[in-house]
Amino acid sequence: METGQVLHARFGDVCVLKFVGSIGFTSNWTFPLSKALRVFLDKLFEEKDFDNIVIDLTEATGIDSTNLGLLAEIARFSIDEFGRKATLIAREGRVMKALNVTGFDVLYTIFGMDAPIQGPLKPLPEVEDGNVDVPRMILDAHLTLSGMNEHNRRLFHNVVEALANDIARKEQEKANPPS
Repeated sequence: METGQVLHARFGDVCVLKFVGSIGFTSNWTFPLSKALRVFLDKLFEEKDFDNIVIDLTEATGIDSTNLGLLAEIARFSIDEFGRKATLIAREGRVMKALNVTGFDVLYTIFGMDAPIQGPLKPLPEVEDGNVDVPRMILDAHLTLSGMNEHNRRLFHNVVEALANDIARKEQEKANPPS
């Protein structure tokens, strides 16, 4: 399975995130890119030392729903914090289709472009297992996607329900371990 990477840079007051390759779960289901992005976003949203966000998906070959949910969180943050949409660039194709189907045009100013952002971009730091509650991260990302529109609510309803039930079951098992 092709894996991807998420790169980042600052250009003045603009934070750039560039997604390259296939962005999603890996064969071992540890979600390394999603975890790294979650930690990076938490820090970014806390520091608030920028005033615009640009997402470059021109070199992304695929993106899963968890990472789409994280992108939706970025957009919501930009709207809530700065009063404007973040900018997203992508090529026509599979990734752009996923953005259109899920309604990202409501959250982002989207430009169809072939030229990726160039410059001194660095990969997101790796995140150790245990630093992110992966099931909660996946659920929250899907809840964000589901909250975007009715189409997404129907599309991700079963995923949200299954994840929420699984988390509740595991929490119940922790609270009441078998004797």
